Amino acid sequence: MEKKSILPQILMPFLITTLCGGILFLLSIRPYEKAQTYLKVGFMDNNNVIPQSEGIAGLTIVQTDIDTKFSGKTYQNGDIVYPEYGTQYAVVECDNADIFAPVYWGNGSELLEHGGCNTPSSVPAGGEGNTVISAHVNTFFAELDNVKIGDEVKVYTDYGRFTYKVSELIEFQSTDKKYLKKSNKDILTLYTCEKDLLSSSNKRVGCICELKKREFYKEAEVKEAANEE
Repeated sequence: MEKKSILPQILMPFLITTLCGGILFLLSIRPYEKAQTYLKVGFMDNNNVIPQSEGIAGLTIVQTDIDTKFSGKTYQNGDIVYPEYGTQYAVVECDNADIFAPVYWGNGSELLEHGGCNTPSSVPAGGEGNTVISAHVNTFFAELDNVKIGDEVKVYTDYGRFTYKVSELIEFQSTDKKYLKKSNKDILTLYTCEKDLLSSSNKRVGCICELKKREFYKEAEVKEAANEE
């Protein structure tokens, strides 16, 4: 009669012990915190209209088909359209950094799952002042750190398309709001978290882009002067 090998019986406890030890080691460094951080990270921090961790009860997220191939007549002057909260109103594109992402008006973990967020405390794309857009570093802005000065960034909306040029690369702490404030220049600020494999980072990285070209799909409406009595 053929004898059964006892090697598997000897190795099995060792393999189980090794597996359990590996699991305990992974739990000890808690890499799952990274995933939770990316799912709920507060890019806008205290710049939020509503705290990131709370979310928004009853939020309706509206996805919009933005035309990025518009070939009709465009105008230098037009009207900025403020979107409804939670609505995708734009697409941001930077070929040199492989970025092509939907942009939602608002902020919060729910919206960040779907694309970039244009904080309502800034202005919509093409507006006068600072347009601030953030997105997750492990999804929509994964290649943002590859942006270089001089790169072209385009933002497409329902009311027009706007061409920016990267003028400055930025790094700042999450508590620093200097790049998120209003500006007397027409700029686009893009940013995300610094890449960190085993923990969340308080550093933000991104770029500032100067508005170079406005192309509205409709000419600005002429506002009638009030009748004099």
